[in-house]
Amino acid sequence: MKKKYKVLLGVFAGLFVLIFGVACCVIAISDCPVEKNYFDGAVNPYIADGTAMVSAHRAGSIVAPENTLNAFMLGIEEAKTGGYTVDIWEFDLHITKDNRLVLLHDHTLNRTSNATEVFGNDEARPEDYTLEELLRLNMGYNFELNGEYPFRNLTEEEIDAQNLRICTLEQVLDYMRSAEVAEAVPEEYGKFRYIIEIKNKGKEGKKAADILYATLSEYELLPDVVFGTFNQDITTYVDKNYPDMLRSSSICEVLDFWFAYLTDADLSKRDVGYCALQIPYIDGITFLGKKGLIEYAHKYNIAVQYWTVNDAEDIAFLNSIGADCVMSDKPDVCYDILKGARSQAQ
Repeated sequence: MKKKYKVLLGVFAGLFVLIFGVACCVIAISDCPVEKNYFDGAVNPYIADGTAMVSAHRAGSIVAPENTLNAFMLGIEEAKTGGYTVDIWEFDLHITKDNRLVLLHDHTLNRTSNATEVFGNDEARPEDYTLEELLRLNMGYNFELNGEYPFRNLTEEEIDAQNLRICTLEQVLDYMRSAEVAEAVPEEYGKFRYIIEIKNKGKEGKKAADILYATLSEYELLPDVVFGTFNQDITTYVDKNYPDMLRSSSICEVLDFWFAYLTDADLSKRDVGYCALQIPYIDGITFLGKKGLIEYAHKYNIAVQYWTVNDAEDIAFLNSIGADCVMSDKPDVCYDILKGARSQAQ
């Protein structure tokens, strides 16, 4: 029964992807991106050299409070002490009322923080508050570990000490290039890469894209960031205004790629505006995990990055078929599996 259920789930998921993707393409067909040559003929640096890269999804949402400086600091400490090492940090951005970019996945603050208690609002959205107001929150309040909530009932001083305040984009980037990180992981320092997703759409999303581009330019990080969004209007805006910002495929483009792969179409004759294909690999959507699909992408210098993969067998399988990156809420598990694959390869 369980196997039959998964098959049915896969069929329904496939139909959903097809219907939703067709609708997306019909809506956005006139806004598809222009062709880009990000790497001037060189090999895409996001294509792995034999072993998939480890990406900490939301900075590692199962090992630490997601999208917090606490999670980044844990990852650096792990690398320093011989634990796991992250190749690509993945996180999400929302814009605040006073035009600051803060790390947050959901459109509301309540799932991860104590926003309900602090603001008296069950649907508190970051764009309705200033950064100063958002700094009142404990972003680890609802983090659960082994059935417990270790970051509840903390004093204000303890919240600060454990780096659980809402985190700005600049805070993360400053920390990752700090002397503390350089001393902790000298071999990895300066080699960090990022997958950054803008969650806002419309005017707020465009403003967020403006700020993100300006910040990455200032920090000289444009080659080290793959930008992503589920909002076609933001994809179109970025392509028009910031053609040198590396980005991942939109939903429309994933569907287009899938049909191109099935028909072995010549992608060099199409407008391809992305350097990385970011696709799910979960129960019901495993049909995207094909060795042939990855080889087809590599033929056109496109990296293939899978999300969000927490099952050990799935991580090992994706690595075995040539995936370039595995985004996982469990970077420790992901690293152990991929490190083992590296050892065997050597």
